[in-house]
Amino acid sequence: MLRFILRRVVYGLITLWVIVSLTFILMHNLPGDPFAASERLNDATKAILMQHYGLDDPIWVQYGRYLTNIVTGDLGVSFFYPTRSVNDIIGQTFPTSAELGLYSIVVAVVIGLTLGIVAALNHNKGLDYFAMLTAIVGVSVPAFVIGPLLSYYIGVQLGWLPPALWKGPEYVILPTITLAFGTLATMARMMRTSMLDVVNQDYIKTARSKGLSRISIVVKHTVRNAILPIITILGPLTVNIMTGTLVVEQIFAVPGMGKHFVNSITTNDYTMIMGMTIFYSGLLILAIIVTDILYGVVDPRIRLAKGGK
Repeated sequence: MLRFILRRVVYGLITLWVIVSLTFILMHNLPGDPFAASERLNDATKAILMQHYGLDDPIWVQYGRYLTNIVTGDLGVSFFYPTRSVNDIIGQTFPTSAELGLYSIVVAVVIGLTLGIVAALNHNKGLDYFAMLTAIVGVSVPAFVIGPLLSYYIGVQLGWLPPALWKGPEYVILPTITLAFGTLATMARMMRTSMLDVVNQDYIKTARSKGLSRISIVVKHTVRNAILPIITILGPLTVNIMTGTLVVEQIFAVPGMGKHFVNSITTNDYTMIMGMTIFYSGLLILAIIVTDILYGVVDPRIRLAKGGK
């Protein structure tokens, strides 16, 4: 098991290095520079700023310096907010995005798995159709449609919940539902498909022939084997939601990472773009490693088949 984990960690570090290098190359091949849009700066001032930030050094010098800073945990200073470092901005905005993401993933997992299990156990019946209709709506209707509808009708017209802002528990409900709806639908469809595949396996028929109760078969055999595909996508989905969805954060005025990420792209803020990309990639790689380890724990055949003894 230790060898299995070490292999995953090494693969993760190599993947992160490739992402860092590609991001650095792509950013330095964009047209213009971070100060090109500032009409107030003359050429002399721009040259001083380029020298101050080391942007006039050879590309290999900048690359080596950037790798060294990343190893020490320094993502640099934002060009758009000169008094703030990328680390500070991520540290201030990520907790909000993560809090909203955690609420959403919990809602999505609980309701999505329940819908999938209920649909599979009532195949081609009314509950199955209802669950799949909910899933289809969730997949088909994007967040930028659901969010404004919830905000307007529930927040403004009915006044049951705050339509926007982020000031307390009641402000969390509408953005959480909006963000969870698509993930919930995906999980419900995957769980239903996986359950239908498992219930036709020979070991399930054997369990029935032994006289085991339906609840015992579902809990001990069906759900446990059917949930493996859900574990596979759960890690990346969690990171994707935790790092903030721009649309939801903009609709409900949530002070997360999304606003800064978009601003950094429109202003050519190199350090902010690279810092947030690396931060997101690091979380995603960590989630994949944890998912692989959980996968190996749930089904030991996987790690043994790949030589991870």
